[in-house]
Amino acid sequence: MKFGVGQPLRRKEDDRFLRGEGRYVDDIGAPGQLHAQFLRSPAAHGRITSVDLDAARAAPGVRAVYAHADIDGRLFPLGNDFPMETPDGPPAAVTMPHLAADA
Repeated sequence: MKFGVGQPLRRKEDDRFLRGEGRYVDDIGAPGQLHAQFLRSPAAHGRITSVDLDAARAAPGVRAVYAHADIDGRLFPLGNDFPMETPDGPPAAVTMPHLAADA
């Protein structure tokens, strides 16, 4: 069969995953491995008025807990590869904070 756009392509990995024998990244464990957990607001466009991280930091096994103030200015900003169109000028580059801030 000739290969080209619109031609079926048999995937090689499907069989093992369909039989429950596939290995996912989450299945891999390494000595000293850490896991990340992100808490998101249950309210869309909600305003964060305060965050008490003391209980999370004191929980057993927790290595680090970060809020915006902990990382502000320490990481490169998250840029958008697709600048937003503006009605009266060139496309505007948008940067997003890594974690929610008060502004």
